[in-house]
Formats: sequence, structure tokens, C-alpha cells
Amino acid sequence: MKSPENFEDKLRKAIYAEADKICPSEDMFLQINRKIKNKNMEEKNMKLFSIKKTRGILVACMLLAFTSITCFAAAKIVSYTSHSTNSTFAEFPSEKEVKKEAGFVPKYVNELAGGYAFYNGGIGETNAETEDGSAVVTLKTANFSYKNGDSTVNLLVENGIMPSADENGEIVKISANVEGRYHSDMYKILPPDYVMTEQDKADAESGKYVFSYGSEEVEVLHMQQIQWEDNGMSYSLINSDDKVDKDVLVKMAGEIVNK
Repeated sequence: MKSPENFEDKLRKAIYAEADKICPSEDMFLQINRKIKNKNMEEKNMKLFSIKKTRGILVACMLLAFTSITCFAAAKIVSYTSHSTNSTFAEFPSEKEVKKEAGFVPKYVNELAGGYAFYNGGIGETNAETEDGSAVVTLKTANFSYKNGDSTVNLLVENGIMPSADENGEIVKISANVEGRYHSDMYKILPPDYVMTEQDKADAESGKYVFSYGSEEVEVLHMQQIQWEDNGMSYSLINSDDKVDKDVLVKMAGEIVNK
């Protein structure tokens, strides 16, 4: 007869193995963070709390607290949450496979400019929630990762348009009919027990850094992102390792739009 301890150890390892699959790239976490950094919300008195990686719970969770709350469809949206997996597609999927898993078919490609090839992908969803945790809007998502050596570019597609769409950023021409917005931000990601210094507070006030919690040690990352809408879907192409520049991201976005 197997001992309970042995069974529990095996069960624990199995759960951890599955939970580790629900782990987005740094870029995916930053993309959700970017979602709340728009013109309307920047005018509010706002605090941001975040959980970057949590076994078996939400992968990325942003909680906003501000004095004047943005309203949508007569509901008060106070938070965005998102969860996704990058283990659904180990090989480049067909449109039929994406439709089966994600419930919709976005535009996506096998390769991107600069030698980036499909690496893996997954599905998930993003929620806009009220104070009581009820989801006002829920969008299915599909994500595709592309690698060139140790550099990664991520494509995240939401099957719809979230309220409070980002109206900041530099307008860029992606194709003859599609424009996008380019964002370039410096993120300072802090350990959960980190206490912000006076300099940190000044940097947040000046906009030098976007601050978030969730890393094991203090990390400074440069996030670049191009966002656009196409056929009722929201697209985000993201990089945070400084291996590509704006022009390359625009070219990559054009390849997706013109698929």
C-alpha cells in the first residue's frame, strides 16, 4: 500500500508542473500593465498593485484604486485581470486548431521580420471587473511567442476591444489602412516587500518609471509595444529585451496585418 506522504509528494509535484505551464513571459505581464496606463486613468489618483507570477492562480493581476472611477455600461470598472498559458501550442498551429482552443481566429504568422520564428503559444482571457469582482467585459485571448536566439517578441490578440482603450503613444502607420500606437516605457518591477524610496516616488511622479510589484529582485526593463485594432480585435506586439527597435516592430506588425 502506498503511503499518503508518497502520494502527496507526487501530487504536489504534478500540480506544480501543471501550474508552471501557466506562466506568461515578462512581456505579457507588462502588456496588461500597459492596459491601465492610458490618458483617462492617468488623470485619476491611482495606485497600482500587481502579481506577476502566481502558481495556479492568476498569472497577471492589476488592481486599480482611484478617486474618480471610469464608468462603462453603467458599471464601475476598478480592475483588469488576465490569465493565459503558453503551453497550448508547442508547434505552429493551424487556424482550425486556434479556433478550437481559443474560440476565434486572429491574424498570426509563422515567422516575423528579423529572423524571429514561432516558438510557442497559448490561450487565455482578460477581464474588466467591478468592485465586487464581477466581470463587466470578458475577452478571449490568443498569444504567440517568436524567438530569435535569446530574444523574444510576443503577439497578444484579444477577441474584442476593452473599454478605456489606450489613446496615448506615438501613432505609426502599419499598413495602408491600419494605424497603431507605439509605446516605449521604462518599468521598474519591485519585490513584494519592497518599500518605495522618496526617489522612487519622485520617479513615479515624473514618469521616469512605471512601477509594479512581482519580481524577486528590483528589475528595470524597457518595454516597447505596438497596439492596433483590426476587424474588431485588439493586437499587441511586445518586446522587452531591447533586441528590436520601433522600425522592426512596425515591420513585424505590417506582416501580421497584411497576412
